[in-house]
Amino acid sequence: MSKVHSKETKQRARNLRSKGWTLGEIGQKLKIPNNTISGWVKEIKLSNKQKERIKQKIIDSGKIGRPLAITANHRKIEQWKKNIRNSVEHFKNSPFENPEFGKLICGILYLCEGAKYPNSRYLYLGNSDPKIISFFINALRKYYKIDENKLRFSIGYRWDQSFQKLKNYWSKVTKIPKSKCLNSIPDIRTKGKPTLRKGYMGICRIIYYSTALQFELQSIGETIIKVEPERIELSASSMPWKRSPS
Repeated sequence: MSKVHSKETKQRARNLRSKGWTLGEIGQKLKIPNNTISGWVKEIKLSNKQKERIKQKIIDSGKIGRPLAITANHRKIEQWKKNIRNSVEHFKNSPFENPEFGKLICGILYLCEGAKYPNSRYLYLGNSDPKIISFFINALRKYYKIDENKLRFSIGYRWDQSFQKLKNYWSKVTKIPKSKCLNSIPDIRTKGKPTLRKGYMGICRIIYYSTALQFELQSIGETIIKVEPERIELSASSMPWKRSPS
């Protein structure tokens, strides 16, 4: 049931409005919802000065409220990401000691990021994320009897970056000697354009001179994506569609 307000309260709201108060200010002062106040003061004519004050107050309120809203939304997104990370934590217990499982991961990763036969006749996978590069090269060493002498790495980098610094960095990540880093030149398209991405260390490309291993990894990935749809298909009603918070 709607609350009945006295004539004195309504008149007080009109008086404040006549002084150029915003609906928000009046509502906060009288502890009354803005939409209720709006009906009481809608016929009051304001001077240009009063209109300007109200406009400025609304702008100032937005300046205060916007950062608070951004902070609240940031917390919401961080919590959303934390919940999802927690829900997939059990994948850490996957059977990484099983060579077949390890080769499966390598094959899928290579199909996504690696150079394909016959356009390339050797294993070639590049990425700017050191965690991906480290995982892949360590997996190759673990699940395949690779010949370290056939390993090389190259770097794709921007004009304002130091090749020597990047070579030292990626050599530590890959555990491939710096002497096996192939010479390269910076991307000429980046000349005169400073690197804005913080911590960007270029793109590392793992190279292994073996067509057989390249094609094996490629074939593993291709085999997986050819799995019969009915083995992985879900009914529309059971699909867990969820959006990230906006």
